[in-house]
Formats: sequence, structure tokens, C-alpha cells
Amino acid sequence: MAAEKNFENKVKTYLKNYGCWFLKYWGGASYTKSGIPDLLVSSDGFFLGIEVKADKGEPSLLQLYNLRKIRESGGYGILLYPKDFEQFKKFNENKSKLNAWYLGNIEEQKRWEIKLKGE
Repeated sequence: MAAEKNFENKVKTYLKNYGCWFLKYWGGASYTKSGIPDLLVSSDGFFLGIEVKADKGEPSLLQLYNLRKIRESGGYGILLYPKDFEQFKKFNENKSKLNAWYLGNIEEQKRWEIKLKGE
């Protein structure tokens, strides 16, 4: 868990330095909804829902569902691992031009969903 928290702090520092507005969301408490991405972000007028994972972290089906619903509503639903951090920064800074990384990220989410459902 410490590795995920350290990575999350790195992402938050980047977002702050880039000038984003963001909210750290804690799901699963008494009055909060489970499966919401860790970071709800406004960046250059775009909405990003970012689920942060450590190297070996696995998303839940509910997390993947919510990322998909964010995409379907016109936002960016991102499953972010440390290996992708530099690509994420490039994507964020050029959202309207660099969709290749994001499209690959969506495919990775689909692979996780299939694996978790046991298909």
C-alpha cells in the first residue's frame, strides 16, 4: 500500500505543478461511494478520473466500470501505473493531440476486466 500512496503523491505533485484542480477521493467510508477513481481532476478544461495503482496493483471491476462510465460521458477515465507516468504527463499536456497512449490505456482496462471476470 505504501508504494501506491507514494506514487499517488507523485501524481498529485505533478497535477498541482501543472495547475490542475483535483480532489483526492476516498471511497468505501460510511457516506462515500465505492469504486470512484482516486483522483478527480480538471485539467485544461477536461475532466480526468484517475485510478492510481502500484506496479502490481489490480483494479476492481467496479473501478473499471466507473472509468468506462467517465469515458462514455466524455471525460478521460485513466488507470495509471508508475510505468506509464511519463506517458501520462505527455498525454495530459497534449490531450487534444496525443490520444494514442490513452487508447492503449483503454485496451489495458478491457484486458483487466476480462481477467477479473474470468472470461
